[in-house]
Amino acid sequence: MELVHAPVPELKALLTESFEEWVRTSGTTGAKGGRLSCALSGGPTALIFLPALRQANVDWSRITLFWADERAVDIVDPESNYGLASRMLLKPLGSRAPRAFRMPVEAPLSQAASKYDDSLATQLQGGTLDLAILGVAEDGALCALFPGHRALTADDLRAVAIEDAPKLPSRRLTLTMRFVLQSKKIWLIAVGPRKLAVLHAALSKSQRTTPLDLVLQHAKDVTVFTDQVIRSALASRRA
Repeated sequence: MELVHAPVPELKALLTESFEEWVRTSGTTGAKGGRLSCALSGGPTALIFLPALRQANVDWSRITLFWADERAVDIVDPESNYGLASRMLLKPLGSRAPRAFRMPVEAPLSQAASKYDDSLATQLQGGTLDLAILGVAEDGALCALFPGHRALTADDLRAVAIEDAPKLPSRRLTLTMRFVLQSKKIWLIAVGPRKLAVLHAALSKSQRTTPLDLVLQHAKDVTVFTDQVIRSALASRRA
C-alpha cells in the first residue's frame, strides 16, 4: 500500500504523472495485445482525477474505459457518472478518446447488470481490470458499495444492481467487491477533511466494516491519493 499526500493542485499533477507512468510501464504484449483496462468512478472526486487524466500524454488507443458504478439516470443528468466523464474527458480528447463501455442503466437494472457483466467478461477475455480509480466517500463507501448494504457481499461475478442505495439516487449499478478486489491496481482518491476520519481508521486497521477497509486489507496493489495528513506508520510519498 502506498500513501501519496499533497495539496490538491499538486495531487492532480501527481495523478497525471502516475497515469503516464502506468501506461508507459505496463506491458505491450500478452493475451490482450497490449491493451489496458481502467475503471472510473464518479462523484466529487471525479472532478479531480478526470482533468488529471485528460492532461496525461499517453496512447489512449491502448486503453479501454469501464465504469465502477453508475446512477440510473439519463446521460445528460448531472448525476450521471458517464455524462461527467464524457464532458470532462472523452469529448475534450476528441479523436484521441479511448474506447469506453458505459453501464447501460436505461435497461431494467437486473438486465443492465447482466449486460455489463457480459461486456466485462468479453472485453477482458475473462480476466481482471488493470486499474480501478475510485473515489472514497465520507462513510468509506466505494463505487456504489455502501457499508452494511447486502450488495457488498453479492455473489454476482462482476456487476450487481442496487434498487435501494442509502443515498439518492437510490437505483444504481456497481461493480461487485469481489471483482474490484481482483484488480491489478487500485487508486483511491480521498480529498477533503470529511474523508480524514474514515481514511485514518482504515489505514490504522481499527475497523473492518467499510468497503474502504476491505480494499485496503485485501486488494493486491493499492495507492491512496489524499490531501489530508494521515498520522500513520505507513510510508508516504509527498509531492
